[in-house]
Amino acid sequence: MLRRTLGDHAAQQGSSVEPGRLRFDFAHFSPVDTGLVQTLVNDYLLDDPEVRVWEATRAEAERAGAIALFGERYGDDVRIVDIGDASRELCGGTHVGHGSQAGPVHIVGESSIGTGLRRIEALTGADALRHHDRTASLLEELAALLNVRPDQAPDRLRQRLDTLAETQRHLEALHRAELDRHADRLASLAEPVPGGWLVARIVPGLTGADLRTIATGVLTRRDQRGLVVLGTESGGKAVLVAAAGASTGVRARDLLTAAAREVGGGAGGKGPVANAGGRRPENLPKAITTAATEARALLSAAAQV
Repeated sequence: MLRRTLGDHAAQQGSSVEPGRLRFDFAHFSPVDTGLVQTLVNDYLLDDPEVRVWEATRAEAERAGAIALFGERYGDDVRIVDIGDASRELCGGTHVGHGSQAGPVHIVGESSIGTGLRRIEALTGADALRHHDRTASLLEELAALLNVRPDQAPDRLRQRLDTLAETQRHLEALHRAELDRHADRLASLAEPVPGGWLVARIVPGLTGADLRTIATGVLTRRDQRGLVVLGTESGGKAVLVAAAGASTGVRARDLLTAAAREVGGGAGGKGPVANAGGRRPENLPKAITTAATEARALLSAAAQV
C-alpha cells in the first residue's frame, strides 16, 4: 500500500514482526499520511485477500514480477508469496492463510530514522482492538470531565485551552503591573547617601525572578548612581537580589557576599545584577542590613576615587 500511495521508491528497508506488533522501514523523504495508509490497509484486509505460496525458479519468479528485498541472496529455486494483488515477494518465512487474519492494523507511530528513511510502527489483531478500546475509554472519560458528548470533546477542550491561555495572559499582565507598582514605590523611597542613592528592602511574597525585575525597574526609574538590594522568602528559603547602577563602579555581587553568609548561602553573578540565597530566611532582616551597610561603604569609596 505504501508503494501504491507514495510511489515505487517506497521500498522496504527493514522490518520486525512480533505477535500483535510490527515495525516497517521504507524509503521516503517526508512524513506520511498514516491515516490514509491505515484506511487503505484495513479496507484491503477486510476484503480477505488470498495468501498463496508457490515455488519456481529465480528466473521464473522475476518474470512474474516477484520482488526480492534487502539485496538478499537466493538460490536457483525460490519461494514466492502472493497476497491478493497487492504483493508478490520472494520470501522464506511464514504467513497467515488469509489477509483478514493480519487485521485490523492500527498505526501508532511514523517517524524519520535517517536521511530518506521512514519507519511505521503498528499494532495488529487483538492488540490493535485493545488499543482502540483504551483510546475510546479515554475519550469518554475526557468527555465526561468536559460534560459533553465524546464527538464534542475536542472542540470543547480547545475552547477551554483558549480560555485558559487568555486567563494566563491576563494574570501575567496583572503580575507585571504589580511588579511595576513595587518598582515605582521603591524608587520613591530611595535613600540619598554619599556617592549616590540606595534602596534596601524586604519585599514579601515574591520570587527571585520577580526581585530581579523590580531591582532593574528601580534603576530605570532613577539615575544610574544608585544601588538596589532586595530580599524575600520563597519556598522556605531566603532570596537576595542586588542591582548596581552603571555610574556607581560597584559590582552587584560585592553587595551580597557578606549578606549571603547571614542566610547560610553564597552570592553569584558577574554583571550588574547578582543574586544570593540560603536556608535561613529568618535572617533576612539582618542580611538586608548587612548589604545596606556594604552598599553605603562602596558608594562612598567610589565617590572618593
